[in-house]
Amino acid sequence: MEIAIIPLDESHIPKVKGLIAGYLNSSNAVDESDPSPKQLEQCEQILYRFTNDSSAYCYLAKQDHEYIGFIILSWSFSISKGYPVLRIEALYSSAKHRNKGIGRKLMEHAINLAISNKATRLQLETDDDNAPARTLYKQLGFKLIQGKGVYMSFL
Repeated sequence: MEIAIIPLDESHIPKVKGLIAGYLNSSNAVDESDPSPKQLEQCEQILYRFTNDSSAYCYLAKQDHEYIGFIILSWSFSISKGYPVLRIEALYSSAKHRNKGIGRKLMEHAINLAISNKATRLQLETDDDNAPARTLYKQLGFKLIQGKGVYMSFL
């Protein structure tokens, strides 16, 4: 079956809030398939804020009439190279659709977007224990940069 990659817009929000909940729950080792009504409402609010923000872009994977995954991207700029940088902020496919090429299809969309916009690189972060994601990234030609650490200041 064909997988379409489409940009998120407000009309999708009621149908994809469960995907956002699944992503958040998978990151917290909670059952992805059973979000609470309160969590779904919070995810809906997050998505409405997201669609009104111009700093990042979300693309959805759709198969038939079902939304089965997403990728969130943001642009920055490499001052040393003088070209844009595309960052992958989040990648998710629903639990029942994993290992069916959804993540790869979303990643290939990001790669093509980066190439078409003359980006100098595509970069992402992932958890050390996320072996399936690390395998996919390696298969797609991503390199782990040794000696780089991630620093954050939570505001």
